[in-house]
Amino acid sequence: MEECLGKSYVLVNSENLEDFFIFIGVGYLARKAAVTLKQTVRITRNEDGSYKFEFISPLKIYEFVFTPGEEFEEVRPDGVKMKSVATIEGNKMTHTQTDPNGRKCIHVREFYGEKMITTTTGEGLDKIVKRYYEAR
Repeated sequence: MEECLGKSYVLVNSENLEDFFIFIGVGYLARKAAVTLKQTVRITRNEDGSYKFEFISPLKIYEFVFTPGEEFEEVRPDGVKMKSVATIEGNKMTHTQTDPNGRKCIHVREFYGEKMITTTTGEGLDKIVKRYYEAR
């Protein structure tokens, strides 16, 4: 993971992303805008051992700070408050979000020197969402 800290990864392709946005209840206009954005993501480590994960797009910057293995409150870009936990093992960051109804979504982000792949699954979602990023 060390070699990936501070790098910017730009979204180049996705599979089933709009289906995921429908699943979590993102409205039509916001969903259509979100699937066309070429977002950039970045992870950095803070001095206290926590991490900051950022999503950067022309419309919005969204970030959360976490200490691996500790639950934290996260507010998604659509305003929904989640209970979340993120862990890091090797080159993988596993980020579990639980919505107010108790439904979970899991985002597994695998970092490689020149790319990052995110695989998302959700309780009740019948598809696997993949997002592919390249380091820039």
